[in-house]
Amino acid sequence: MLARMKCVELTGLGVPISRLGYGSWQLGGHGWGKVSQEDMVRAIRKALDCGMTFFDTAPVYGLGRSEEILGEVLGRDRHKVVLATKTGFAWKTGTNCQTYIDNSPKNIRREIDQSLKRLRTDYIDLYQIHWPDDDTPIEDTIGTMEELRKAGKIRAIGCCNFPLSLLKEASQYGNVQTIQVPYNLIDRSCAADILPYCKDRGIAVLSYGPTGRGLLTGKYDCETRFGPDDHRSRSGDKYFSGEAFLRHLATVEKVKAVAQRMGCAPAQVAIRWVLQNPCVTTALFGAKTAQQVEENVSAADMVLRDEDLRLLEKEV
Repeated sequence: MLARMKCVELTGLGVPISRLGYGSWQLGGHGWGKVSQEDMVRAIRKALDCGMTFFDTAPVYGLGRSEEILGEVLGRDRHKVVLATKTGFAWKTGTNCQTYIDNSPKNIRREIDQSLKRLRTDYIDLYQIHWPDDDTPIEDTIGTMEELRKAGKIRAIGCCNFPLSLLKEASQYGNVQTIQVPYNLIDRSCAADILPYCKDRGIAVLSYGPTGRGLLTGKYDCETRFGPDDHRSRSGDKYFSGEAFLRHLATVEKVKAVAQRMGCAPAQVAIRWVLQNPCVTTALFGAKTAQQVEENVSAADMVLRDEDLRLLEKEV
């Protein structure tokens, strides 16, 4: 266990955010294969014990279930953490539940009250736009987020999955303090533009998927098959399907080699690689068990050598 989790101050939050954050997609109960709610509750408590202060969720994760579980477990520790959720990825109930993107002011105002109720809190530390919406002007979306901030329902505004051009536009209409993007040894698409732009302008980068949906943990190979309830079984998955999957396995072998030299788990190497980029503020990982949390948080205290970085970053 870490003696002290490193944290970073972010204006207006009141609580520093830890360099490792707990991602809560798996709390929704689907999309990641078999999950145990008891195990996940223990994982959240372990994250708190390890000094993690940043917990990220979204209404669409389990159609509200992830927010409900997180709100219940955090309970009396609410004032000690930075609680982040999202808006704009809604759903229609019925026989065939359909999700859709809606960043309209009407929907944002509806969603914030539902999230506050599920999370058992009267304010959200970081409220993030989950995905871009081509049908709603970004000026209207950010304007509504600013209204919520001034009303005290949220403390800070963030964006997720925005290209640089839209992030720049959004920043013209309000104080966007964070952006959440995928970043790992396999997907480095944000490194060329978004990461340096944010570093120059003081926008915190929250990196999700540091282990590439689990691929970089070294647990899977070309014989791996996921069940129908696991999103990684979908055709076209950018990590686990087609010829790309076979190329990615070569990267996994490099991660394993570095892990063997360091005497640690591959997941720790993958997470440490993300954290070692000075442009990254926090790396978010999902965990189903307390053991996974305890293993992953050790990455915060590791250091990769220059020769390790050269090996890991070499194109395959």
